[in-house]
Amino acid sequence: MANKKEDTENTENTEKQQDDKKSNNIKVRIWLAFITVVGVVFLPTSMLLFVGMLPSAVIYILMSRRSSAKVSTVSAMNLAGCIPFIFKLWSSENDFEASLDIVMNTRYMVIIYTAAMFGYMIDWVVTGIVSSFLYQSGIKRMEAIKKRQEELVLQWGDVVIMDKKNVDYSTFNE
Repeated sequence: MANKKEDTENTENTEKQQDDKKSNNIKVRIWLAFITVVGVVFLPTSMLLFVGMLPSAVIYILMSRRSSAKVSTVSAMNLAGCIPFIFKLWSSENDFEASLDIVMNTRYMVIIYTAAMFGYMIDWVVTGIVSSFLYQSGIKRMEAIKKRQEELVLQWGDVVIMDKKNVDYSTFNE
């Protein structure tokens, strides 16, 4: 009887997971369709963003969700590097040729990619600072624990530092 109940629960869970995957798959398809339509409608801008945001795409693929902070930082700085050239595109003719001129200009692309590099450097520096801070606070916490252990040994004796395997619990009742 219990096995049948577990089987039905497992079947229900599997069906829920499949329904969730289907709904997520539909959402992804809708977003991709939306992005494709917007990309075609605003082709000069989307071409500039496609080429300009390549460092963000590369780091997203390489990080594979291990460090979303790094992806966010690099992408934000990369987009910040693209924004002036998007405004330049919008203020001029805003056609495919103007977008191609920006993309083919080496100086502009160096500026955009350098902004992405600064995002990587910001992540690197902040990660180093935070890890150093956490390491130092861990050392201080460890020292506080050792001090508290010494106080407990003075108060309760050597019984508090004995190995659990070799403890004679009959002595605690005395």
